Amino acid sequence: MRQVIVIPARMKSSRLPGKAMIEIMGKPVIRHVWERCAQVHPEKDIYLATEDDVITEYCEKNGMNCVNTGPAECATTRIKLISDQVNADSYLNIQGDEPLVNIHDLRGLLKYNREHPDRIVFGKTVCSEADFSDPSKAKVVCASDGRLLFTSRAGIPLDIRGNFVSADKAIWLFAYHKEALDSYVRERLNSRIDKIEQLDIIRFLELNIPVYCIDMIGDSWAIDEPKDVTIVEERMKSTTTAR
Repeated sequence: MRQVIVIPARMKSSRLPGKAMIEIMGKPVIRHVWERCAQVHPEKDIYLATEDDVITEYCEKNGMNCVNTGPAECATTRIKLISDQVNADSYLNIQGDEPLVNIHDLRGLLKYNREHPDRIVFGKTVCSEADFSDPSKAKVVCASDGRLLFTSRAGIPLDIRGNFVSADKAIWLFAYHKEALDSYVRERLNSRIDKIEQLDIIRFLELNIPVYCIDMIGDSWAIDEPKDVTIVEERMKSTTTAR
């Protein structure tokens, strides 16, 4: 079984343009993500997926596999485009703006995917009441076997009076198989709710393709705004000092 880790990254971020190549402690964000993945997976099976020449050139100079997919509507579509060029049994999507992605979460995702290669899977963790009310944090509702029932930016589930009781939130580390990725793009005109929520994973539910969730630590920190660069740098420095 060949598992390929794909790190989608692009320069045209709406909130922080060029964030993929912002340097933190002397290395671009994408290099930090790649090095984390390389701690748990063979380098030959880790690929950057991009539409930008500056990222392609950096990867070529630094011995990192990279495929220029051209423009893509979202990260999931970019994974599909790379699956057309790189043959594998499974494709794991590790976001290119997560320089502190948790190594244990990566191992858990790889392990679950080896055991269930025919399933789409991503992570979840306990949601605080503050995150429950934050539309930037996607909440998930799952069956007892981990199968995803729904995910939303809205606060779900609520009790009968509309109050928070307990919830889980999404951790966006994914594993896909080729057939599901092909269906995702082929049926893009037949999905509706994913466009409303702006959550890629919902399209699979609309297509009646089962999706599963596994528990993760989920203590990473994404680079979305300038302030995040400082936060990540401080966390990296504290980790280095602790060693």
